[in-house]
Amino acid sequence: MTKTKSDGSGSKTRTARNIGAKVTLKSWAHERYKGMENALTPSFSADFKALDEDGIRNDVRTSIRHGFFSSICGPVGVTPDEYKRFLEVVCAEARGKILTGAIVDGASLKEDLDLLEHAGKVGCSHVFMNAIWDVHPSTEEQLYEAYRHRINATRLAVVLYASVTDALRQLGPSGVPLNVFDRLADLPNVVAVKLTQPMNLATAFQICERLSDRLLVGPVNLDLVPVLAKHYRVQWSGQWNVESVQSPDKPYAVHFMDLLNRRRFDEAMKVYWQLEPALSAFYALQSPLILKGGHPWCHMKYFQWCVGGNGGLIRDPHQPVDRVPILDEAGRRRIKETYRKVGIEPVSAPEEEFLVGKANYAKGIRRGDLTETPLYA
Repeated sequence: MTKTKSDGSGSKTRTARNIGAKVTLKSWAHERYKGMENALTPSFSADFKALDEDGIRNDVRTSIRHGFFSSICGPVGVTPDEYKRFLEVVCAEARGKILTGAIVDGASLKEDLDLLEHAGKVGCSHVFMNAIWDVHPSTEEQLYEAYRHRINATRLAVVLYASVTDALRQLGPSGVPLNVFDRLADLPNVVAVKLTQPMNLATAFQICERLSDRLLVGPVNLDLVPVLAKHYRVQWSGQWNVESVQSPDKPYAVHFMDLLNRRRFDEAMKVYWQLEPALSAFYALQSPLILKGGHPWCHMKYFQWCVGGNGGLIRDPHQPVDRVPILDEAGRRRIKETYRKVGIEPVSAPEEEFLVGKANYAKGIRRGDLTETPLYA
């Protein structure tokens, strides 16, 4: 059986692959990598010198209550050793209840291989790979080899990241190195590709045409999901702040994806319009930052705290505010007002609980115990 697809510069014929016993991780992904996956960031002690492991465990339990099939662990504000411990804590709390993923985008091949080995030992199910290598590839072959060395070094399932970055535009007009991903998709443990939030439909279409016969495509932009799911194997979205559009009691995004996976498109669109005001507000906040290489880290912790997460401040990443903005009073108010627009009543706990983190607050730690308040006004 063959299928012919355009790559934008011509066509080629490819033999469709039989997903059978030989390609066990691809089969596993079709069965298990399905639904919504959130993104966890570390919680810290009041002096920011150590991880708050109780707070981290709280976030894992809350993710399970949301109905997420998986949580990806972001190395935000941590040292390499702290990130390893973060993975250990998350995997220990999550084991048997929710999948867990690590992020590999280190400064060197040695560091990445070390992290891959550790992620496999502590129980991660998969790894998210971003094209941020020490080699700064100028050719497709250089980038392919940078990925291949890392992918071949692990038995974990691998998720690629289709971001729209100027750094790789020489390898593709959209900034996505599509020819490289096409080769990587043939590797047996590469199972999925994440489509970044600020991606247009034309780029998403081209990626699906080239890769969806071998990889599960996961758009972050839920606006694209119904259209793509109608024609391609789109059964997941994630590795983003899904808590910004739902709560454990009103798991809109989880329900939306479940209905699409059951091909109940009309019902799914009814759920979409329930969550759309929150979705638009979050995208308006995050999309411009993604294009500059940043994230609203403190806002993301606040979103999670509003619907049961631990909250707490992260270490100061010392990045410009146009990449990592400060969470001010107006921002906090908008987040709570947006939840109410979609019928979700945010947590009624005092703001002080967010500042120190729910687990710390329960132990009697208060704002005065914090040595600093990074990214918070």
